[in-house]
Amino acid sequence: MGRNKIELKKTDYAKIRRLGARGVSEVDITKALGISFPTWKRLKSEDEQALEALEEARREEESELVGVLYEAATKDKNLTAAMFLLKARHGYKEGAEQVNANQVNVKITLPGAMNENEYQKLVQVNNEN
Repeated sequence: MGRNKIELKKTDYAKIRRLGARGVSEVDITKALGISFPTWKRLKSEDEQALEALEEARREEESELVGVLYEAATKDKNLTAAMFLLKARHGYKEGAEQVNANQVNVKITLPGAMNENEYQKLVQVNNEN
């Protein structure tokens, strides 16, 4: 005899969105729903709405955090926040020279060292051409 299948209600999906958007962990969300974590894992794999509610909540949380970070970087002149945004969103790396996509790079390969006789022969051959 199997267990009763747990189905989430509309209010449960709203709770997932609300808590997830506030950064609440999945473990704590399951406690608020009154279910175990293994049940939650199963629900996420079987109930598309449950997974979508959590993903939507996390997108909202991320957007809010990026907004706070952006405001700290621009309005408060928080250099740490500004550096983090440049690295995370625009690919900046410490110690690495930034290369523009439309910048032309030219590589020049010089010959190895020559003694005086080898150099004289090279100069002589080039002067004849």
